[in-house]
Amino acid sequence: MLFTIIESFSPSDGDRWTSYCQWRGLAFTEFGSIDGILRPSLLSDLEGEDWNHIDHENFRVHLITDYDYAVQKHYQIGQGDLVGLKFSEHDESDPRFLGFDLIDGYYDVSLLTNWGNDVDSINRSLSPNALILSCQTVMEIQQELLRTSNTDPHVEGCQIVSIYCPRGN
Repeated sequence: MLFTIIESFSPSDGDRWTSYCQWRGLAFTEFGSIDGILRPSLLSDLEGEDWNHIDHENFRVHLITDYDYAVQKHYQIGQGDLVGLKFSEHDESDPRFLGFDLIDGYYDVSLLTNWGNDVDSINRSLSPNALILSCQTVMEIQQELLRTSNTDPHVEGCQIVSIYCPRGN
């Protein structure tokens, strides 16, 4: 499992939250998506020891490779949410599992929550936490988008990511 520290986004954000839900046309109760526009990474100014705990694969420098270091960085940053994620070996039976997101090939924009609000299969499938709860469903949506929007640079290379609340690791 990898970890990231991202900006919080919830009903407590007032007008920002209300505007987003109105744009989506959906009523979320919470927001589990790791969309980098709505929930940007709070990892910045990496230095020294940080580089020993960062995922260097495909320049994913906003992802931390070990839980203890992620907890330490979260404490140092003093805000945001610590989130666990997997790009493979998804485990829907894990009690920490929150759902699936579909992230663009740049590892930044969620195709479920911030790419467009006019894809009916996505809108029908999003749970109240803005994630999809079934691996089969998110795989079907991924295939649909690859078929219908394959020239969009955000769709090309999109990846399924399972999202976890990392407490209890």
